[in-house]
Amino acid sequence: MAYIIIIYGNEITIIVKDIDLVFLPLVLLISFIQYTLSAWRWCYIAKKNHSMINYGDALRYYYIAGFMNNILPTGIVGDIYRTLNIKINNKNSGNLIKSLQSVIFERLSGQIALIVTFILSLQVFFIVNQKYQASIYLLILITVIFIFIKLIFFYQKKNKYLVNFKYIFTGKRLYRHFLMSLIIVMTYITTYIVCAYSLNLNIDLISFFVFAPIILFSMALPVSIGGWGIRETTALAISFLLGLSVSASVTVAIVYGICNLLCSLPGVYFFFTRKALKS
Repeated sequence: MAYIIIIYGNEITIIVKDIDLVFLPLVLLISFIQYTLSAWRWCYIAKKNHSMINYGDALRYYYIAGFMNNILPTGIVGDIYRTLNIKINNKNSGNLIKSLQSVIFERLSGQIALIVTFILSLQVFFIVNQKYQASIYLLILITVIFIFIKLIFFYQKKNKYLVNFKYIFTGKRLYRHFLMSLIIVMTYITTYIVCAYSLNLNIDLISFFVFAPIILFSMALPVSIGGWGIRETTALAISFLLGLSVSASVTVAIVYGICNLLCSLPGVYFFFTRKALKS
């Protein structure tokens, strides 16, 4: 991150000066939708995992976790916090395993939706740009991966962890939370696009739908504080694919990171009033 600031700092400053704050209310609205849907997804998956979480508590703890993940190393401290503190079946000392599973499955649903969004967007990108051979190779790769996963489930079908996973990620249960996860992914990508528009940048929407998921996925890697550094480095690496200059691509990533932090600030309030959640 320091290297990026040293090399591109002046250009980034020039771009940031043109930021249009009229887009901020839209970002806040999208973020609110994102948090409310994410909390619903968590509750739904927990219920199907034979545990119950109060929606109001889930929303509050999701905001707390979001804020923690933005300011603490690894980006998973908030998820650990909600695992340890959320009430399961209206009990303060709930089943830790069920709580952990619900958090892991909820996050996994989002990551799978992110990968699917990337693959579908990449296929559209290939077809629009008449790269049909690349499109066929991608379909072959997806088919091979799908067969490999099916084989794992077949040969490990008695593994209790895979049984729980299969129960949550098959049938109507999968369709309901996965559809919600796709909508949530759209809110993340839309926020990223809005951040680019707020800087008065001319962007290729298809390219953003393809490569924004890569940047978002990099933020999930537990190697930084709130995704800072790795998000900007990823934006730098794929800047030419987005059709932006390096400084513009990195600036969008920085503005997105700031918006992410701002949108998680209700978590501060919920954290300091958390005793009321346990009463």
